[in-house]
Amino acid sequence: MIDGLGFFAGACLIGSMLLRNIYAVKILLTVAALSFLAYGIILHLSPIIVINSILTASGIYELIRLSRKKKEAASTG
Repeated sequence: MIDGLGFFAGACLIGSMLLRNIYAVKILLTVAALSFLAYGIILHLSPIIVINSILTASGIYELIRLSRKKKEAASTG
């Protein structure tokens, strides 16, 4: 099961390279970071935990920023 989580996270990264919609890319990258974070926590891998905590936080921030930008564009245009 733990290996499956790592493979899932890797598949999310690969999948994000195939997408063209930036919002979808950010979602998939955030899911990958969350998955790698869980993987690191389960296996007690400090570098994986630190890096993917930062990536998850920045991914969530970017998704919120893009969502707000999209709403602003819809309300003004």
